[in-house]
Amino acid sequence: MWTSSTGAPYMVLTAHWINEEWNLKHAVIAFQRFPHPHTGLQIQKVTYKILQDFSIATKALAITIDNGANQVAAMRLLTSTLSNELQVDFNVIRCGAHSIALVVNAGLEKVRTIINKVRAFIIEIRKSPKKEQELSTLATNLHVKYKKLIRDVKTRWNSTYSMLESFLANKVAIISMISIDNNFTKLDLVDNEWRELQLFCDFLKPFFEFTEEMSGSEYPTFGTLLILLDHLLEHLTTIINNNTPEIPQWIKEIAEDMKTKFNPISTNLYNSAAYLALVLDPRYKTQILPNNTNADTVKQILSEKYANYQNAEQAIPADNENEINEGNVGDKRKSSGILSRMIQKKKRVSNLQTRNEIAEYLAIPVESLSIDPCEWWKHHRTQYPLLEKMARDYICIPATSVPSEQAFSKSGELINKKRNRLGDRAIEACMCLNSWIKLIDN
Repeated sequence: MWTSSTGAPYMVLTAHWINEEWNLKHAVIAFQRFPHPHTGLQIQKVTYKILQDFSIATKALAITIDNGANQVAAMRLLTSTLSNELQVDFNVIRCGAHSIALVVNAGLEKVRTIINKVRAFIIEIRKSPKKEQELSTLATNLHVKYKKLIRDVKTRWNSTYSMLESFLANKVAIISMISIDNNFTKLDLVDNEWRELQLFCDFLKPFFEFTEEMSGSEYPTFGTLLILLDHLLEHLTTIINNNTPEIPQWIKEIAEDMKTKFNPISTNLYNSAAYLALVLDPRYKTQILPNNTNADTVKQILSEKYANYQNAEQAIPADNENEINEGNVGDKRKSSGILSRMIQKKKRVSNLQTRNEIAEYLAIPVESLSIDPCEWWKHHRTQYPLLEKMARDYICIPATSVPSEQAFSKSGELINKKRNRLGDRAIEACMCLNSWIKLIDN
């Protein structure tokens, strides 16, 4: 399982897996300079070479990418290459966080004027420690808690939400400061704008919570993706159909614009790999599915993949030759290779046919949301040996490309004014070693 992201002039590839102890792991395996042209063909060639260099091209099950057109084109080519040359069933997963960001950005445009005023105020405060201290002192004098103002990053919509939320949390102190400081009169929000800002933040909160939940890398996220997407769609539909005065028309218009954007984008996230991760999560199985999803269809996907794993299990050659007794006492000889393999194969087929793991697994109740899916499978591996192998493959697929993007942020600590002469190979070595050392420490 991999996450990939390209950011000029570098490309990063992060590996994700579950080890024998059922611990979720991830590590940077490539951080390479990626010169122009950033075409799909070039990205495909570089990615394929990295997989070959690490001897994992036949083990790669899925890759999570952002929604860039060149990334999508590259993975379409890579899927074809892996299928034709290595007979690998490869899955391409669109980043859930990027997909939702495209939806939310359609809504942000509607309140851009208010957002710009909030950002301008925060910039003025943040660039002057004296003014920030004055604002904090005002909050103390007014007996309200001061929350540090957050400046957003324009490429991350959830940081814009955090900025607006911090602004609203300091409403009393901010209004007081504007009233005594003439420098902020142009940035003053009227009462109606304050109400609109609060309504908009309340409306966006489920999308912010989705992004926070899906951006984790220390716990499984892929199985939860479809459930949360369904929740967001229900939220938009509820807002649009709400006829009470509490929901103004402009919020409904924003919801309609976002839903129009939501439908085609979310379609890319509903695929067989996502359904497998969902049903193999003991908290959901087939009892908790997205709306308009047929349980029989999901069971069919699980059964077909289970059959593939059965076939692969039966094709594994015998590890050793067993001794068998024939004839008189003391007349012992080693069985021939072909006989040993035949017996082992018959044993495996018999074991797989004597019980139906899928039926047994789906028959028991779903687990509490508080349990760790990895811990659950660790303790049930002997009960469902084949499903456990499937779960290890699919549960670790990341729902977003955030882990790869975090590597870009980490590189900023490495490549700074004092280390601006590092070569490309040295940079990649440092980034990979830093990631691998953490695996050893853990």
